[in-house]
Amino acid sequence: MAERKAFPLRLDRVVFDAVQRWADDELRSVNAQIEFILRDGARRSYSMANAPEHLGEPPQIELHLRHMPGGKFTDHVFSAMKEKEILRMEGPFGSFFLREDSDKPIVLLASGTGFAPLKAIIEHMEFKAITRPAVLYWGCRSKADLYLHDWALQAAASMPNLRYVPVRSEPKADDGWTGRTGFVHRAVMADLPDLSGHQVYACGVPIMVESAQRDFVAQCG
Repeated sequence: MAERKAFPLRLDRVVFDAVQRWADDELRSVNAQIEFILRDGARRSYSMANAPEHLGEPPQIELHLRHMPGGKFTDHVFSAMKEKEILRMEGPFGSFFLREDSDKPIVLLASGTGFAPLKAIIEHMEFKAITRPAVLYWGCRSKADLYLHDWALQAAASMPNLRYVPVRSEPKADDGWTGRTGFVHRAVMADLPDLSGHQVYACGVPIMVESAQRDFVAQCG
């Protein structure tokens, strides 16, 4: 893990829900989290959504942020932040990365913007030509919440070892959704009733991650 350090960063652009990109050479070696340091000293953590091999030149960090109304940081990002604004962050830290010393099949389980670090893992797998079977389950409420659905479809199309299963918990009758519905971790259990031979990487809202851990351990080996 690279040495953790604090440094300033500059906003480059904001995209839907939102993809933010910043730059620093220290983050080239790891899939990691960074912390934004707010003016009052509060901190907000986010996982990198691009693999180290995809930082580009000059290196850029991709983060996926959801606007949480009333949130101290995201209210500022989505309503007041200016281009070229200087923020402070600290990192890298964390341990959410692919364990490459195994040949077990991989389950990538995400809800909402928990997709971010799993996207980084997929990019890393593609770059390293890792051919272990992998399946991405991405659970969201609405169609719009699958904000990189086309990216995931393309990744699955270009990587023969990767499957993509989007799951919606609250599809609307008029949006034409014909895919899987319900709780995303339950979709995993329906498809893979024995997970004892798999590696599972889960990221998202705490209730999803906790439910998955509880039910996978109790019912799926």
